[in-house]
Amino acid sequence: MAQINLRELGSLRDYSNAELKVLASVAPAREFARGAVLCREGNAGQSCFLLATGEVQITKKGDEGEQILATLRAGAIVGQMALVDKSPRSASVTAAQPTIALELTRDVFERLLKASSPLALRFQEQIAIAGIRQLRLANQRLQRLLVERRSPSGDHAAAPTPKAQPERKALLTVQAALSEWDMALDDLDEVQVSVPAGMMTAAEFRGRRL
Repeated sequence: MAQINLRELGSLRDYSNAELKVLASVAPAREFARGAVLCREGNAGQSCFLLATGEVQITKKGDEGEQILATLRAGAIVGQMALVDKSPRSASVTAAQPTIALELTRDVFERLLKASSPLALRFQEQIAIAGIRQLRLANQRLQRLLVERRSPSGDHAAAPTPKAQPERKALLTVQAALSEWDMALDDLDEVQVSVPAGMMTAAEFRGRRL
């Protein structure tokens, strides 16, 4: 297996050497060939993946088959909701090219939390922030879709347009975000970033090391 330098991954830039050492010990690296499935839509989630090399595609089933919602590369964390929620995967994650990813299981994560591990607290923060970004992106796409579906007079478009494919992709993105966070459309505008009690922000972590 290729050598992995965790320090080079943007999402781990603020981690201490001790935290990176713990991560490497509890989240073994796995190799995925092109086309291999890391997470399958509808299956129960047991772990999340930190991409070390390569790239993956996020896909969701629609009326016309699977649609690609996003492409993620090294440094991204995927499937993170499996650490805090036992609901089925809201989308599939497939290696678009040979990929190496560190796998952190829910059982290991829960043990780290019980031990008040700084690594677990960091992952909690990243899960929350990633979720907020996902929901806000879904909200933006929904708003843009609604605007595009109206004519200049304010009436709904009467017939399908060549934009149908992007519209379906936008709706699937919204659906995936909402199902992952068990939310309704009306909840999107109320999304706010907050740090739950007992959770430290990245800035607080850095302050502790100064």
